[in-house]
Amino acid sequence: MRALTIRQPWAAAIAHGPKRIENRPKAIPAKHQGTTILIHAGAAEDENALPRDMVRQWPQHFRAIVAVATLAGCHQDQGCCRPWGFPGTWHWELTDVQALPNPPRPARGQLGLWTVSDDVLAAVQRQLELERVAS
Repeated sequence: MRALTIRQPWAAAIAHGPKRIENRPKAIPAKHQGTTILIHAGAAEDENALPRDMVRQWPQHFRAIVAVATLAGCHQDQGCCRPWGFPGTWHWELTDVQALPNPPRPARGQLGLWTVSDDVLAAVQRQLELERVAS
Protein backbone atom coordinates (compact mmCIF):
# COMPACT_ATOMS: atom_id res chain seq x y z
CA MET A 1 0.00 0.00 0.00
CA ARG A 2 1.14 3.54 -0.74
CA ALA A 3 1.46 6.42 1.73
CA LEU A 4 1.72 10.16 1.36
CA THR A 5 3.82 12.16 3.83
CA ILE A 6 2.29 15.46 4.90
CA ARG A 7 3.68 17.95 7.42
CA GLN A 8 1.76 18.79 10.56
CA PRO A 9 -0.68 20.37 11.19
CA TRP A 10 -1.92 19.57 7.69
CA ALA A 11 -1.92 15.81 8.35
CA ALA A 12 -4.06 16.35 11.47
CA ALA A 13 -6.42 18.61 9.50
CA ILE A 14 -6.95 15.71 7.10
CA ALA A 15 -7.21 12.98 9.74
CA HIS A 16 -9.38 14.87 12.25
CA GLY A 17 -10.60 17.99 10.50
CA PRO A 18 -12.28 19.07 7.27
CA LYS A 19 -9.23 19.20 4.95
CA ARG A 20 -9.87 17.02 1.88
CA ILE A 21 -7.45 18.66 -0.56
CA GLU A 22 -3.68 18.12 -0.52
CA ASN A 23 -1.61 20.61 -2.53
CA ARG A 24 1.14 19.13 -4.70
CA PRO A 25 3.31 20.46 -7.55
CA LYS A 26 2.35 17.59 -9.89
CA ALA A 27 -0.75 15.61 -10.77
CA ILE A 28 -1.42 12.20 -9.26
CA PRO A 29 -0.13 9.42 -11.50
CA ALA A 30 -3.23 7.98 -13.19
CA LYS A 31 -2.57 4.48 -11.83
CA HIS A 32 -3.03 5.77 -8.25
CA GLN A 33 -6.32 7.60 -8.74
CA GLY A 34 -9.11 5.83 -6.90
CA THR A 35 -6.75 3.85 -4.66
CA THR A 36 -6.59 3.69 -0.89
CA ILE A 37 -3.56 5.38 0.63
CA LEU A 38 -2.18 6.01 4.09
CA ILE A 39 -1.72 9.54 5.39
CA HIS A 40 1.68 9.86 7.07
CA ALA A 41 2.48 12.76 9.40
CA GLY A 42 6.06 13.73 8.70
CA ALA A 43 8.74 14.81 11.15
CA ALA A 44 8.53 18.51 10.25
CA GLU A 45 5.91 21.06 11.18
CA ASP A 46 4.71 23.88 8.96
CA GLU A 47 4.87 26.81 11.38
CA ASN A 48 2.87 29.05 9.02
CA ALA A 49 0.07 26.60 8.36
CA LEU A 50 -2.99 27.42 10.44
CA PRO A 51 -4.00 29.58 13.38
CA ARG A 52 -2.76 27.92 16.58
CA ASP A 53 -6.20 27.90 18.23
CA MET A 54 -7.58 25.87 15.33
CA VAL A 55 -4.68 23.41 15.34
CA ARG A 56 -4.83 22.64 19.07
CA GLN A 57 -8.14 20.86 18.72
CA TRP A 58 -6.58 18.02 16.68
CA PRO A 59 -4.10 15.38 17.91
CA GLN A 60 -0.57 16.08 16.67
CA HIS A 61 1.49 13.00 15.83
CA PHE A 62 4.82 13.01 14.03
CA ARG A 63 6.52 10.25 12.00
CA ALA A 64 3.33 8.19 12.13
CA ILE A 65 0.53 6.91 9.93
CA VAL A 66 -2.48 8.97 11.09
CA ALA A 67 -5.24 8.06 8.64
CA VAL A 68 -6.43 6.02 5.69
CA ALA A 69 -8.04 7.76 2.70
CA THR A 70 -9.05 7.26 -0.90
CA LEU A 71 -7.06 9.25 -3.44
CA ALA A 72 -10.11 10.12 -5.49
CA GLY A 73 -8.60 12.33 -8.17
CA CYS A 74 -6.89 15.63 -8.82
CA HIS A 75 -7.26 18.88 -10.68
CA GLN A 76 -5.26 22.04 -11.22
CA ASP A 77 -6.15 25.03 -9.08
CA GLN A 78 -8.63 27.38 -10.68
CA GLY A 79 -9.50 29.43 -7.62
CA CYS A 80 -11.38 26.51 -6.13
CA CYS A 81 -11.11 24.47 -2.94
CA ARG A 82 -10.49 27.36 -0.59
CA PRO A 83 -9.39 27.53 2.18
CA TRP A 84 -7.44 24.28 1.75
CA GLY A 85 -6.43 24.54 -1.91
CA PHE A 86 -3.49 26.78 -2.72
CA PRO A 87 -3.11 28.75 -5.97
CA GLY A 88 -0.84 27.32 -8.64
CA THR A 89 -0.84 23.75 -7.32
CA TRP A 90 -2.48 20.46 -8.15
CA HIS A 91 -5.27 19.63 -5.74
CA TRP A 92 -5.21 15.96 -4.77
CA GLU A 93 -8.75 15.02 -3.71
CA LEU A 94 -9.13 12.83 -0.62
CA THR A 95 -12.33 10.98 0.32
CA ASP A 96 -13.37 8.30 2.82
CA VAL A 97 -10.85 9.57 5.39
CA GLN A 98 -10.60 7.41 8.50
CA ALA A 99 -8.36 8.57 11.35
CA LEU A 100 -6.37 5.97 13.25
CA PRO A 101 -6.95 6.21 17.02
CA ASN A 102 -3.42 5.04 17.89
CA PRO A 103 -1.08 5.94 15.01
CA PRO A 104 1.62 3.28 14.58
CA ARG A 105 5.09 4.70 15.15
CA PRO A 106 7.66 5.20 13.92
CA ALA A 107 7.19 5.31 10.19
CA ARG A 108 9.76 7.11 8.12
CA GLY A 109 8.25 9.06 5.24
CA GLN A 110 9.47 9.95 1.78
CA LEU A 111 8.69 12.45 -0.93
CA GLY A 112 5.77 11.60 -3.19
CA LEU A 113 3.79 8.40 -2.87
CA TRP A 114 5.83 5.65 -1.22
CA THR A 115 5.30 2.03 -0.25
CA VAL A 116 4.92 1.29 3.47
CA SER A 117 6.75 -1.60 5.10
CA ASP A 118 4.87 -4.82 5.86
CA ASP A 119 5.07 -4.29 9.64
CA VAL A 120 3.60 -0.78 9.47
CA LEU A 121 0.85 -1.97 7.13
CA ALA A 122 0.04 -4.84 9.51
CA ALA A 123 -0.22 -2.39 12.44
CA VAL A 124 -2.62 -0.19 10.45
CA GLN A 125 -4.73 -3.18 9.44
CA ARG A 126 -4.97 -4.34 13.09
CA GLN A 127 -6.27 -0.92 14.11
CA LEU A 128 -8.81 -0.81 11.32
CA GLU A 129 -10.05 -4.27 12.27
CA LEU A 130 -10.35 -3.28 15.95
CA GLU A 131 -12.35 -0.20 14.91
CA ARG A 132 -14.72 -2.34 12.82
CA VAL A 133 -15.28 -4.74 15.71
CA ALA A 134 -15.87 -1.89 18.17
CA SER A 135 -18.47 -0.14 16.00
